[in-house]
Amino acid sequence: MVCFLPSFASAETKFSPEHVEFFEKSVRPVFIKHCVSCHGAEKQEAGLRLDARSAIVKGADSGKIVVEGNPDESGLIQAVRYETFEMPPAGQLPKEEIAAIEQWVKLGMPWPEEAEPIGPLSFDERLVNDKQHHWAYQPIQDPPAPEVEGDWAQNEIDHFVEKRLSDNGIVPAEPTDRRTLIRRATFDLTGLPPTQAEVDAFVNDQSPEAYEKLIDRLLASPQYGVKWGRIWLDVARYSDTRGYLNDGQDRRFPYAHAYRDYVIDSFNRDTPYTEFIKEQLAADYFAQEGDRRLAGLGLIRIGRQFLKHQDTIDDRIDVVTRGVLGLTVTCARCHDHKYDAINMADYYGLYGVFDPLNETTPLIGAIDSDPRYPEFKKRYDELQQELSNHHANVEKSVRTEASTYFFDLMVRAVSKQQEVDIAKYEQNEQEAKNVRPHLVNKWKAFADQQWKPEHPIWGPLFETRELGEEKYAAEHQELLAKWTAEESKLNPAVREALAAKQPATLPALVDTYDELLKPVGKAFLDAGFDRAFVDKLEGSQKELGQSLLQGNSPLALGDNDIRAATFTSEHAVQKKIEGKIRGHEIDSPGAPPRAMAVTDRDRVGQPVIFLRGDPGRRGDQVPRQFVRVLNESEAPAYQQGSGRLELAEDIIAADNPLTARVIANRVWMTHFDRPLVLTPGDFGIRSDPPTHPLLLDHLASYLKKNGWSLKKLHKHIMLSATYQQSSKDRPELREKDPENRLLWKMNRRRLSFEEMRDAMLAASGALDDSLGGRAVKILQDPYPPRRTVYGFVDRQDLPNLYRAFDYPSPDATSPERSKTSVPQQALYLLNSPFVARQAEHLAGELLDQPELSDPEKLAHLFHSILQRAPTVDEEKMFLEYVTNAQKSENWSAWDSVAQVLLVSNEFMFVD
Repeated sequence: MVCFLPSFASAETKFSPEHVEFFEKSVRPVFIKHCVSCHGAEKQEAGLRLDARSAIVKGADSGKIVVEGNPDESGLIQAVRYETFEMPPAGQLPKEEIAAIEQWVKLGMPWPEEAEPIGPLSFDERLVNDKQHHWAYQPIQDPPAPEVEGDWAQNEIDHFVEKRLSDNGIVPAEPTDRRTLIRRATFDLTGLPPTQAEVDAFVNDQSPEAYEKLIDRLLASPQYGVKWGRIWLDVARYSDTRGYLNDGQDRRFPYAHAYRDYVIDSFNRDTPYTEFIKEQLAADYFAQEGDRRLAGLGLIRIGRQFLKHQDTIDDRIDVVTRGVLGLTVTCARCHDHKYDAINMADYYGLYGVFDPLNETTPLIGAIDSDPRYPEFKKRYDELQQELSNHHANVEKSVRTEASTYFFDLMVRAVSKQQEVDIAKYEQNEQEAKNVRPHLVNKWKAFADQQWKPEHPIWGPLFETRELGEEKYAAEHQELLAKWTAEESKLNPAVREALAAKQPATLPALVDTYDELLKPVGKAFLDAGFDRAFVDKLEGSQKELGQSLLQGNSPLALGDNDIRAATFTSEHAVQKKIEGKIRGHEIDSPGAPPRAMAVTDRDRVGQPVIFLRGDPGRRGDQVPRQFVRVLNESEAPAYQQGSGRLELAEDIIAADNPLTARVIANRVWMTHFDRPLVLTPGDFGIRSDPPTHPLLLDHLASYLKKNGWSLKKLHKHIMLSATYQQSSKDRPELREKDPENRLLWKMNRRRLSFEEMRDAMLAASGALDDSLGGRAVKILQDPYPPRRTVYGFVDRQDLPNLYRAFDYPSPDATSPERSKTSVPQQALYLLNSPFVARQAEHLAGELLDQPELSDPEKLAHLFHSILQRAPTVDEEKMFLEYVTNAQKSENWSAWDSVAQVLLVSNEFMFVD
């Protein structure tokens, strides 16, 4: 019997050019990207190398990993399928890459002759490769809408969606009903429910333009900016506080609300997105004092204020690159990015942009725009005067002590004894705890610099310092004889004092100098600490005074010396007064309109790489410039100040493919509760391609062609039949596409925390929808009825309620909120005094209308909360409950009915 078996190549076999080309195009890039860093020449985990055919044939420590021609029996294939091991461990390969490796094994593992072993790409090679091949870095196309059959499509969006659906044998969902549509649109654009009157008007308006007019009305509402401004504040990691501080200061930012109000106002104005970004990075380059746009610089300022300055800069880089560009640049802080073509030079080039900045609080309106400003100014001036007086008192104390207590300071510069022993010297005039360490250090530095063996004034102290206390005591007679001899070159006053005192110990010697210097110090004090005092001295005293003013003088102190010499207790008093000033700025209604902003320092240094992220280990200098994966290879370094304006121009440049894609993806995500790119904060090479790549490019190009108007993009999306689909489930399609990636229906979404609270206030009629102003503590009784975006956000102590309802951490930019269902959510809704109070408001309206029958009262609650009438079954159930419920003095049956409707799924979800 003759068996014909497939013949597979040995190492010497020549493979066909087609098979080699298949390996080079489809398999080698996968090995380079995912495998050889752990299984290559430098590192061989489990004894396996995947950088050469012979090594793959040899296998791993456990044996062969490939059965040529049989993928299903090959350990390599089983591992990448996640059937045995899970390789690569960071995440399963895309299906098409697994299929390519399977085909490669089936073909007998074709490999080019005499090929060099596969090695990891160098950074420059990765840079070129990613620029050429990664989907997110390719230019944005304006793809033509594909042809589709039928009349379902309303605009270009529907063509892209319907084409994908038809390719998969799926038809779109039917249009949703008009009540659901107006509720969906109103929540999407304003974060509030429609009123019953608005629902009735829309349902009864059968004109073809009714829906478009609805969208236009909602986009023109001031509440639009509140809803979409809050979405941007997630990206901006907005908070009203600085975070942890270890000095007891007030953690509140004085003008964080100015940034929040700027964002809301910018969305209401429909500021072009490019200008919006530019203002937040570099408004101070083109806006003058008083311009509202300066408040945009709060994006840089309102992050957590870390104890380490470099952490604060890292946060600023992250909010810009991840929030606006969808790139995880901060992964390159300590080493080159493991996956993306972003290296430390890119990171520290941006570090050089955000480091050389001064923090400012410019006016963004007329200083006296509030009539209560004079009252604010009076108290502000009083507090500033209190601070000035404190500074003046501290300065006077420091300078007076430096001019008076020479013994206490000099003896610590001369003696090598421990502080506990020095404190026992009888010549001390101050308690040891009152001696300022910086003034002692000034004398030590002065001694190191000025004291010399033959110095006419300081020579004896130099020699004594070198000898030490015991040796001086043993040799003092010989030393004094030398110093007081007729041929001695010492200053006459010094020589005479030594001769008269005959100091036998080191403290006695220093005390002799103390008596010599005290008149000089008093003259300096009497002259108001003016260095010109020395001109009025005569003879030996003049020489003493001149010597004291030489070099790093311990007598003539600068401002930095005053700060350094200030005691911790004095600093605490200063901080307390500054806290009162900041609190006055925050709490006073008459405070002038200011913003938290930045300006460039006068001197902008050249950034350097911090090796391993350690600022104490300096590496090569790098230019301030844009990340090179989005930049020209020979792009010049930034030249204008810190480079923030040039950075902004690079981010919004027409040829930057990320900015438009990232914001288009974010807008789509908010409307559909699911982004087209599933990682809205990471468009790097680890990201999955968009579910609808042509649709994403269509949205991005539509945004650019329409002047970067987000309102026009909203309208374009909402006018599509895709957006207007029903959210009803279709089980057969759920099995086929469980995550609704193909958009065969609208996604049902739960209200955000802000929408939930605001909707309850709106339903009860208590909502205060005014715009702007300082933050209020909405969780504290009496529960201010302002919209939730105006609630006080403390990043150091974020309320558990916020966390329970998936409010994002303000410690870092948040591309997308989590979606959780936890018991705390239900417990809050059933037990919260705030929810109960809204129910009481609603029920109270019924009690004020005794003429209403119970069915009419129930209908009123349904219309106020759910914008519909109750069904027959609902009416029967609730009326039976009202009739049979036990009476309570503080809580009525109608309160319970209102609360049940407020916490119902129908209220909490948007269909």
